[in-house]
Amino acid sequence: MQNRKTGRLVAVGAALVFMLGVAHEVIAANAEQVFAGKVVVLKKIPPSYFPTKDGFVNFLRTHSTNVVFANEQNEWMFQSMAFFKQPLGDYEVEMVFFDTKNGKSEDKRRFVNSFTQYTQDRQTKSLMGRAVLTRPSFDANRDYMVVVQSHGKDVATGFFSTKGVSQAELDEQKRSEAEMKKMEESMKDLEKKAKEQEEQQKREEEQKNQKAGDDLF
Repeated sequence: MQNRKTGRLVAVGAALVFMLGVAHEVIAANAEQVFAGKVVVLKKIPPSYFPTKDGFVNFLRTHSTNVVFANEQNEWMFQSMAFFKQPLGDYEVEMVFFDTKNGKSEDKRRFVNSFTQYTQDRQTKSLMGRAVLTRPSFDANRDYMVVVQSHGKDVATGFFSTKGVSQAELDEQKRSEAEMKKMEESMKDLEKKAKEQEEQQKREEEQKNQKAGDDLF
């Protein structure tokens, strides 16, 4: 059994809700059939209305991505849509993230983090969510697998890669900055000591000259 650990993972999710009308139910059902069992990572939030039956499917195909880029805070934020082959029969699911560096099978994937996401309908077959992946649980230039689990069973799966500055590079940058700061402080200290030594020599020279002048008289 995978051990769940608490991380700085932030998620906001809601069941996919469409406007009233049979046409929208058909649109939703069409997407649920095409993407059943999949988690689609999106570049933007889907609109609440599509004029054609294939509008939602086309939107998902056009705006899906398998690469997520880090933002200014060095975090990874994305929207997602999960589609299930049958109604969940529950109000909550677990969004579980795995590192797939060594493989995608259950014995090779490495658990990274998870969070609970709630639905608005026990009979829902789709779920829209937003996630913010933070360090140190997640890192740049890694391959991840996101699995929606209901009652311990995988009901939808997706894959994506993170891009950005790796934690090792950030740590090296911090180390270099710390070394540079230390060097600058050392230089300032040497300059201060050199100045103090110069002033001391000047005082000694003045005292020596003063003594020489006194000896003449």
